[in-house]
Amino acid sequence: MCGPDLYEQFTHTQELAKILIIADPIVTRLWLVILFFSTPLYSYYDPQSSIIKVKKTMSFIDIQNAYVTLLWKYLLHRHGFIESVRIYSNLVHVFLHMLRVGIEIDIRLRTQQEFFVTHTTLDQLVELDINHAQ
Repeated sequence: MCGPDLYEQFTHTQELAKILIIADPIVTRLWLVILFFSTPLYSYYDPQSSIIKVKKTMSFIDIQNAYVTLLWKYLLHRHGFIESVRIYSNLVHVFLHMLRVGIEIDIRLRTQQEFFVTHTTLDQLVELDINHAQ
């Protein structure tokens, strides 16, 4: 599905993450939670559809902001201001590389005919029907 060009980008991002991201289990856990609440950032969204990915995006943003604040305060407490800026910048840098690969995968899933079934299946896994939501 990825092809050699996308695989190369993915491998580069993986190597970048190994070099730039510190091995602190608390930072890693907080970052994973932040990324979990960031998934709609590169999901395709059709505003005309009655099926949406997230019912109340503001609550997701509020939750994400709380974890970002918690991560920042932890970094400040543990590493000081300058090192916290470096660590956080590295996390964002790796995330932006991951995002680029994720967007490319999403584009390929939506535009290449041989991936239509895969795209439809993955899309159905994250749908929330607003007519049946509680």
